[in-house]
Amino acid sequence: MPAHVSLPSRRGLLAAAAVFSVIGNVRAQGTDDPARLVAIMDSYAAALRTNNVEALVELYTSNGVFMRDNMPAVVGREALRAAYREVFATLKVDLSFTIQETEVAGDMAWLRATSSGRIKVLATGMETAEAFNLVVIFRREAGAWKIRNYIYATSRPGAGPAK
Repeated sequence: MPAHVSLPSRRGLLAAAAVFSVIGNVRAQGTDDPARLVAIMDSYAAALRTNNVEALVELYTSNGVFMRDNMPAVVGREALRAAYREVFATLKVDLSFTIQETEVAGDMAWLRATSSGRIKVLATGMETAEAFNLVVIFRREAGAWKIRNYIYATSRPGAGPAK
């Protein structure tokens, strides 16, 4: 014959089960976080190749930041939307990313990567091979990783000071 469990005890057992279930899911989710970050960068590259402004903006948090060489930082979804529209109005971008390292710490993560590929200036038709160094900081929102800060700079050496 089954033992009688009071309603408050059942609620306590259900609550405990729910807590352990969430902890288990967080731990399971944590084991593949670096792969999720890489997948976001793959989506980023695909959106660049297809000039998909909305797909790019959707990868960011609502207060996401995009920092480019020699340009002011772009902050927030509307500013991101305008910045990517400007990029696609002037350039055709085809880059791929090579992830160098990733680190996950709770609801924050970052990766360091390089990118390389071709960039075409639409006004002139001139196309060049380009390479960049980048750091991307992620924040987990509602269980999904989003780009919080995307920072990049060219990896091509400049002319430097005269010798």
